[in-house]
Amino acid sequence: MENTILENKIKEIVNNVLTEEAAKVSRYEFGRVQFKIDELENSLNETIKELRKLQDAVPSGLKNVVNGRLTNVSKNLYESKKTILELKEKVKKYKRNLYSQQIEEKK
Repeated sequence: MENTILENKIKEIVNNVLTEEAAKVSRYEFGRVQFKIDELENSLNETIKELRKLQDAVPSGLKNVVNGRLTNVSKNLYESKKTILELKEKVKKYKRNLYSQQIEEKK
């Protein structure tokens, strides 16, 4: 007896697994995650504002001591902001792909 696995069968099985995996994420859960990402982004923006205030408030006598560290913190915050924006976009695209309806054209 020959056991041959056809390409279409593999595609069907992979598609079923992906669909089942995706179906486990409800619109409510997407909304909740997106809300939390927005909250995190807003908190990070506030932290960046406060860091700028701190940088402006540092007296000239301390600038040599803290300036390098504050610059590193600033870089890390901006990199975190960039990463959060990327995450936000990926979740948004995934949701759009998951819930968009595909309409076949009739010829």
